[in-house]
Amino acid sequence: MDLERDEIEGEEINIRELLSRYNAGERNFTDITIFDINDGLLRSVDLSGINLENSFLWADFSGAILREVNFRYTIWDIIVWEDIDFTGSDFTGINNLVGCDFIRCNLSNTIWTKADLWQSNFIGCEDATANFSDADFCEVKFFTEKRFFGE
Repeated sequence: MDLERDEIEGEEINIRELLSRYNAGERNFTDITIFDINDGLLRSVDLSGINLENSFLWADFSGAILREVNFRYTIWDIIVWEDIDFTGSDFTGINNLVGCDFIRCNLSNTIWTKADLWQSNFIGCEDATANFSDADFCEVKFFTEKRFFGE
C-alpha cells in the first residue's frame, strides 16, 4: 500500500528546519511527516534522542546515528536503513508499508514489540540484544551479509 503525500496526516516538516531545530536542542517531533528520499539531507546525521513517535518517514538515513530514538508507532514507506546505529531505540508498533532492508545496522538494546516488519530483511545486522517480542515477522528474513549478496 503506497500512500500519496496528501493522504498523510501530520505536519510536513522541511528537513533543514528539522535539523536547525534539533541542533538548537529540540527533540520532540511527534506527528510529523518527513519526505527526504531524494535530497539525502539526513544521511550521516546524528539525531540521537529524537522523538519521532506517530510520524511518517520517507527518507534516506544512510550512515546516521539514531541512538535512543523513539520510533513508536511510526509509519514508513520507501526508506533506506543502511549503516545506522540504532542502539537503544524503540520501534514499538512501527508499520512499514513496503518491505525494507536493514543493512549493517546496530540493533543493540532495541525494542520491536508488536512491530509490523512485513517483508523486511535484516542483512549483516548486530541484533543479539534486540527484543522482538510479539513482532509480526511475515516474510521477514535475517541474513548474513555474504548470504544476502550471494558471496
